[in-house]
Amino acid sequence: MKKFALSALAAVMLSGCASTAEQTQIKELTQRITDLETTQRLLASNVQMPHLVTMPTNIAFSDGVSLGDPKAPLALVEFTDLQCPYCAKFQSDTFPSFKEKYIDTGIVYYVARELPLVSMHPQAAPAAVALRCAAEQGMNNYEPMKSALFEMGSKLTSESYAQEAEKLNLDADMFNTCMTSGKYAKSVNQSYKYASSLGLSSTPSFIMGKNTGLEVTDFQVLKGAVSIEALDEVVADFSEK
Repeated sequence: MKKFALSALAAVMLSGCASTAEQTQIKELTQRITDLETTQRLLASNVQMPHLVTMPTNIAFSDGVSLGDPKAPLALVEFTDLQCPYCAKFQSDTFPSFKEKYIDTGIVYYVARELPLVSMHPQAAPAAVALRCAAEQGMNNYEPMKSALFEMGSKLTSESYAQEAEKLNLDADMFNTCMTSGKYAKSVNQSYKYASSLGLSSTPSFIMGKNTGLEVTDFQVLKGAVSIEALDEVVADFSEK
């Protein structure tokens, strides 16, 4: 099925300038192939056959929360868990310097995606939803809410989110509606499945590479609470290419 889809896609592309209908078919076929590849990687990961899990050439930003210049030459995609102590360490010890040196200066486009390890951290998924709901009321709320959630860590409860929203002076009705709507729960779940399909099973996990606008390519994978020095080296490596 996959080979047939690829052949069909190639045939349409080779026909030259396509009509609007053909362009729509191309997009649909491309998405089907991407979905199939993601499903195959996810199945291999779920049956604990990591040797069958191969990274794609590009890692999608999807609808991750982003900071910085979308046209920056490099991009960093972070898969995080808001109850993970190593993620919290990265956020407090490394991220402020990284943001100042590379995000604020237009060198790196940062995209945050979720990898809630719910078997260990039962509040990781709702915390991720709460963070998205805070950001929905203004990106100026993103980092304060993220830091607060990390600080609570294992002490997070279902009541924590509204309390933190109140501290940030968020619109309570809007925040509560966002939390119960399910729209960000779906995004968080999709991010988890995508990360799993890539063979990622620990947090934080980072994908650093060239920014294509919608994806990161020619990338390196880093794991754990990486230091600013380690990220300096990765940025320098790409600068030399």
